[in-house]
Amino acid sequence: MSAHHVRLTILVAAALIAACGGSEKQPAPDTAVAKPAGPQRVAEALGMKTPESARYDAAQDLWFVSNINGNPSQKDGNGFIVRLTADGVAMDSTPFIAGGAGGVTLNAPKGMALVGDTLWVADIDVVRAFNARTGAFIASIDIKGAMFLNDMVAGPDGSVYITDTGVRFDETGQMTHPGPDALVHVMGRQYKTVTRFDHAPGPNGIAWDAANGRFLMNAFASTAFYSWKPGMAKPDSIGAGAGGGDGLEMLADGRALYTSWADSSLSVFANGVSSTLMKGLPSPADIGVDTKRQRVAVPLFNDGKVIILTMNGRR
Repeated sequence: MSAHHVRLTILVAAALIAACGGSEKQPAPDTAVAKPAGPQRVAEALGMKTPESARYDAAQDLWFVSNINGNPSQKDGNGFIVRLTADGVAMDSTPFIAGGAGGVTLNAPKGMALVGDTLWVADIDVVRAFNARTGAFIASIDIKGAMFLNDMVAGPDGSVYITDTGVRFDETGQMTHPGPDALVHVMGRQYKTVTRFDHAPGPNGIAWDAANGRFLMNAFASTAFYSWKPGMAKPDSIGAGAGGGDGLEMLADGRALYTSWADSSLSVFANGVSSTLMKGLPSPADIGVDTKRQRVAVPLFNDGKVIILTMNGRR
């Protein structure tokens, strides 16, 4: 998450020696175990226009990528969503869903969530729904009072939750933070704000932590990580990350994978501790995880591309 034309600067061989009979000690064969490699680049999808979010569809084995195509706060009607194969190859000659095409309104699409064959999309102060197989429009829900609907996740009951980061970008790309900093719950065609955040942290990435029955969130305007369960008045602060937090996804081992604009990284958060996996990722936005291949797609917001990384050393 950031603005068009905005540049954000926030600023693992041990040798094993074994005794080999008698009183003489000889070097044993090399039995050192290599440290597993970190994330490795598998593919790169170019030609994006302010790509903000990637969402993997396991049922169709493909990626959706939302493109703001300009200022993330402006209702300019030119946002679009493309489809990529699991290996990052464009599937369509024109956007799968595009503002202004076929009567569709799409301004600055950001986070996405899948519930069955419905693709939910956060679009500034509106939540929109499309058919994930055909792209056909289903519904729009105006979220009154919302400022910057950002990341989105499906809850265990099939409803969706969306962070409102509370920021705004003007025509020149300058950011202010008027709020609200909130979490919105959409149930069918109804919605409500279920919690608000103190101290304006700019809640951004959100993921459902099924093992612990809670939602995890990071923050763009602070280093904070939060935990929240339905019914809680306020989210709990559960530790700190690198700051400038954006995309957030749960891995199969229970760790939370996230991106940071503060140090251009892909990191993991677990038990209150953050660990960096990879740096050198400029403007890393809302990631998605390919659960079949254990890959992660990282939209590079300002670079106009999406990179796909392997997380298990296999391509």
